[in-house]
Amino acid sequence: MAARFIVLGGGVSGLAAAWRLADSGVKVDVLEAADEVGGLAGTHVEDDCYLDIGAHSFFSDDAEIERVVLALFAQPPPARLRTVKLFYEGRYIDYPLTARSALLQMGLVSGIRAAASFVKEKVRPRHPLPAAAGEETVKDWAIGHFGEHLYRTFFKPYTEQFWKIPCDQLSANTIPAHTRMSFTATLRLLLQRKTERGKASLVEREMLPTYSPQRGFFEIAAGIAAMVEKGGGRIHRRCSATRVEGLHEGGVRVTYRCGGAERAIEGDHVISTLPLPLFIGMLSPAAPPAVRESAGKLEYRSLVALGMLTRKQKVLGCGYVYQLNRPYNRLFEMNDFSPRSCPAGYNIIGAEIPCLREDADWSATKEELFEKCIGDLAADGFLARDDVERLLLAKAPHAYPIYRSGYASHLRRVLDYVETLDHLTTLGRSGEFRYMDIDQCLRRAFDLVDGRLAALVA
Repeated sequence: MAARFIVLGGGVSGLAAAWRLADSGVKVDVLEAADEVGGLAGTHVEDDCYLDIGAHSFFSDDAEIERVVLALFAQPPPARLRTVKLFYEGRYIDYPLTARSALLQMGLVSGIRAAASFVKEKVRPRHPLPAAAGEETVKDWAIGHFGEHLYRTFFKPYTEQFWKIPCDQLSANTIPAHTRMSFTATLRLLLQRKTERGKASLVEREMLPTYSPQRGFFEIAAGIAAMVEKGGGRIHRRCSATRVEGLHEGGVRVTYRCGGAERAIEGDHVISTLPLPLFIGMLSPAAPPAVRESAGKLEYRSLVALGMLTRKQKVLGCGYVYQLNRPYNRLFEMNDFSPRSCPAGYNIIGAEIPCLREDADWSATKEELFEKCIGDLAADGFLARDDVERLLLAKAPHAYPIYRSGYASHLRRVLDYVETLDHLTTLGRSGEFRYMDIDQCLRRAFDLVDGRLAALVA
């Protein structure tokens, strides 16, 4: 098989595709704009400190994916159960929010109101779920499945804090599939919390054993990159694609900038994991105006992670904590995930700050972000100003696809157009505009490559 593939983006999806290709004896080149691979699953490294770009741990109900990832390590990370909490009105609540959380942990008054609101909604719904697929908003979903009380006290404030968009303007697809469970369904988990291997779904995925590398989550991406290069694939770091051109004789040429120079590489197929608006803007010949317009409607929410080096240990009492009405939506403790992420005797507390690229928080310095956060951190008893000895900062401009109401038609127009291009494929969280966990990204990459290679052989 003499085919040559070019992969745009060295995040987990792009690396997984390149790994499968290299393992099959196919020539593959990966273009990655950053200094290191990993993308959203990467780690900011500063001297002897490692700050993940958000809280990460690996888990999967897919036996093959779990096996190949753990095999990347000479000594696989130990299995552990995930510990996630919601800090709600001074209480630690289980997360994702379930019937158990609402009835038993939010307090007697809140539990009674939640139950009464849920029953009232089921008996006489004020927000019936739309019959037309794709028309349901976060507001519709939350009230229809959990009732008005939990919508007002949890779903609305948290969702609007996280996305910076009103709930009635967000598609219900905004709620990740593994947390999109109803009040009624989660009642069953109070009695039976078993997960059948290979069929875990919704909140049950939260019960799977998780694995975290010793220094930071980047070790998984680095391990995959090593396998790509071992198989003969090439990874071009600090190289940014600028143009993707279909050739008259077949195949495709990618122009990219590397080290200040413009270069080009030709191949038979391009797999792009870049954000869809960027990728569509690179195409030559240009995509039709309607496709370019729809691509421009696809938005991404950004992420800023502020790391605070401290000697305090076991600050959160769990891996990470979701927050309401704070400058940050989530706190995480690096030592809880990766015990070698900083020098002995130290710990890193990370604060994930949701923002859009036009927000002031995106361009703020780490000192400015610290000033914004420290008051609440101290008031909640997590960190005092004097506890923090050093600051770190990591950023991701395209962290989450925004499922604003009406996005589906724009996404479908863009993806339908890409499907008409024989030598181009999009893949991954940014490339498909699809929220996925790491294991799901790997599975989609493997399946895509297997399908493409089967077509070439045929």
